[in-house]
Parts: sequence; C-alpha cells; structure tokens
Amino acid sequence: MVLLESKLAVKPPRAIIFDLGDVLFQWSAKTTTTIPARKLRDILSTPIWHSYERGEISRDECFEQSAQKFSLQAHEIAEAFTQARASVQPDHDIVAFLKVLKADPAVDVYAMSNIGQEDYEDVLESRPERDPMWLPGLFDKVFSSAGAGHRKPERAFYQQILDQIGHVGQDVMFIDDKEENIRAARGLGIRGVVFKNGQVTVDMLKAILYSPVGQGWRYLYQNANTCNSKTETGVAFADAFAKLLTADTLQDQTLINLSWGTRETWNFFAEGDVPALVPGGVFPDDLDTTSLALQVLPPSREGLVTSVLDKMAECVNADGTFMFRAEKKKTYFDPERIRIDPIVSANILGCFYFFSRGHRFPKTLDMVHEFIRDRSYLPNGTKYYPSPDVCLFFLSRLLGAPPENDTTGLRQRLAPLLATQVRERIQASLMAGDQSRRIALDIACRILTSAQVGIPPREYEHERRALLELQAGDGSWETGWIYQYGSTGIKIGNKAVTTAIAVKALQVISETE
Repeated sequence: MVLLESKLAVKPPRAIIFDLGDVLFQWSAKTTTTIPARKLRDILSTPIWHSYERGEISRDECFEQSAQKFSLQAHEIAEAFTQARASVQPDHDIVAFLKVLKADPAVDVYAMSNIGQEDYEDVLESRPERDPMWLPGLFDKVFSSAGAGHRKPERAFYQQILDQIGHVGQDVMFIDDKEENIRAARGLGIRGVVFKNGQVTVDMLKAILYSPVGQGWRYLYQNANTCNSKTETGVAFADAFAKLLTADTLQDQTLINLSWGTRETWNFFAEGDVPALVPGGVFPDDLDTTSLALQVLPPSREGLVTSVLDKMAECVNADGTFMFRAEKKKTYFDPERIRIDPIVSANILGCFYFFSRGHRFPKTLDMVHEFIRDRSYLPNGTKYYPSPDVCLFFLSRLLGAPPENDTTGLRQRLAPLLATQVRERIQASLMAGDQSRRIALDIACRILTSAQVGIPPREYEHERRALLELQAGDGSWETGWIYQYGSTGIKIGNKAVTTAIAVKALQVISETE
C-alpha cells in the first residue's frame, strides 16, 4: 500500500532515549501507610523533591523537609516510598523490544530519568542480571538527573546528554509520558514522542526502524563512511566523490568522516588511494569533486570559498565547458591536464549557483541547455558518466539551486526539457522489460529527476514498486555504475551511493504524495 509505506518513509533515529518511570515501568502510589496516594504524588511535585532529584540534597534530607511541609512523619514518608519502589512492574513489551535494540549496532539506546541518587542506586544495584529490570542489560547508558545536576524539563539536562552521546538532536528520539518534557526536547531538535502504552510505542518504533527507508538508512549508518567504490573488474578503492555524493543526496554530513583540513582542492580518490589501473598512478585534484565538497562541507577558513571559486572560474572554456586538472606539487588548478564532460560542467555550474555566482556563466548554461535539448547523453551517457538516467539525475540537481540565486531563468529553461525526457526514459524502461527495470540506481535516478521537475508520483508508481523489490536483506541496494574512467572506460560503482539515492527516491515520493 503506497499510503502506508509513505507514512513510514522517515529517517530513523541513531539514538533513542527512554524515560523510566511510567514508560519502562509502572508503579503504585497506594501504600499501607496513612499517606494517601494523591499526597504521595504531591510530594513528588515540590521544589524539595526536585532538589533531591538534582542531587542537591540527600534522600533523608528530602524526607525531613517534606515531612515539615506536609505535616507528616519522615519515617512514614520513607516507608511509603519504599513500598512504592517495591510496587514497580515493568512494561514487558518495552523491555522485550529494548533487548532487541540493545543488540542492534545501528541504534544507541539510553535512559533519562528524574531520579535522586539513592533511588537511582537502588534501581541500578539492587537487581540481579537475570531481572528483566536490570538496566545495564537494556541501555547503553542511563542518565540520571542527580548525576547531571539538572532535571527534565530543564534544557541543560538534554544538552548535556546530546554532548555525551555525540548525536545531533534531529538524530535522536525521546520517549516520555509528560508533554512538558517532550516540548523541552523538541526545543533542541530532538524528535519527541509522548508515550501512550508499550505496544503502541513498540509498533511505532518498528515501523520507523524497519520500513524500507528505515532499513536503507540503517545500512548507511553502519557502512556509508567505509563503503569503498568498486570497478567492474573488481578493484576496490576509497572514493571521496562517492562519500560526498552520499552525504549530499541525503543532506546528512554525519554519514561520512571527511573534512577540508589544510587542503584547498579535492581529489576524486580519498586519501591518495589511487588504484594501480589509473595510467601513471597519478590522478590530479579536480573541479567535480571540489565543487561537491564546497557544497557538502563548506570550509570554515575565511576566504577559502571565494579563493577556490575564483580558481575554478579560470577553468571555463569559450564554449562554456569547464576543464579541470591539478599539479602534483600544488593543490590549486593548473591547465596542463584537461578533462571535459558536459555533466561535470553541469555539476560545477551547480556549485556556482549554490554560491550565487551562476549568473556569471551564461555560456555554460547555454551549453547544458543544448546538451539536454539534443539528448546528447543518449545512448551511452558521457565520457565520465555512462548511464543516461544518472546523467539526467545530475542535470536535475541544477534545479535545486536556491530560488533567490536563480536570476538567469535556469529552472524555466531546463525543467520542461528534463520533464519530457525523463518521461521518455521511464517509458523506455517499460518497453525494454525486466532487464532495464532491474537496475536500482537507474530507477532511483529516474524517480528523483521526475520529482525534481514536478512529475506526480502516480506516473512512476511502477518504478517505486520495482525499487522496493530490489532492496537487499541488509537494507542496501546493489551497486550501480555511476561513472567510468575516461581513459579506459572501466565503470565504477558504490553501494552506499546507490542506497542513498534509492532512500532519497522513496522519501521524495512520500513527501510529494
């Protein structure tokens, strides 16, 4: 069902934080003491108890001060809370699923609780490992308010946890039974979910984590940064362009571990990992990879963007194409080694539009327009990009330029042509039969191009179904040929890139339905 799957096409969390009381377990305020259940809960909502939860006073001090405030005996308050702790009953649905999550390498699991130090020690240390409520068996770490010196819904408590677990807010989900605590979490970008009951929560988490999109993301969480590209001859190597493209496609820099460091330009091969099959064993830095890096990882060094763009601008030919090359002893560009490709020129032009400079290259836009108009990518792509569908995908990325930067009518000129031609490609894939439709990368690229130019999902519903059928058990999609060596024609693919483009395609469908 398209509607059902579209609801689940969301990025899964990399970490989930659970509340303890009234989420992981339930407890009763009814005791055999003379203290009514309502009054016992009233004690929990006082500034005195909050001070205990922050670790500012001991439990005995808390009981003494509460006794004075409510005209009760401190020993009776202590007995009431001893009985309340003994009444704790775990939510078995939550506990069972937490054990599954604890063993899952794609997600971290934490607990966050407003709890005083002595109570925390009782909860953590008084239960044997075989007890279903033994917290180390359920969570990677438990964060207590007493240990943090802050309590929910205080912002500092949430921020302290984010700092310690190393995830940004949008990659974290927080489950709590109190609306005020959820609102505070959302203030830091954390995805907050108000707890209703265990089974509903488990079903919701399974739907997000194990949907096709969720499985794809989870594969990338574990593999994107280490997934090498491979040639059709079986040679594997680290590919900076593929990593950057993966992060750019899903707009998530945390998937990769790349940075500018001291460099001024970028090489297609990561860390100098140039395969032996490259003629001469030397591959210069290039504008294609550099332009992508500028957009995905904007450098923090003052003036570097301007400096690099200025050097890139020197590489445009009279016909609007870009040549790109580098010297071994320098990281700036040098005109002795020339590479020219219309898709590469389009990628570089997209970078200039990203930084509000696209209007300076009208001939490049004219060249791209003519290239699309004449269908020059048929039948076998370009010198460096062998798939027509991948070519259209890269061309459609030009339309993603910020609207305020498009002062040249770029979308108006290119979108109608791309819409017509991607429809032709979709129809061609249908006529070609199963063999054409079994290439996941091409299918996903056609979907993304269609979405970029505003074609409604109903026109490529069969493409969505075909893409889902091709997903592997580990959440990935099989490697497709993204580019090729210009000198040898040997094709290159990367499973993380294919998976990222497929995930994005499914997400875009859900967003446009």
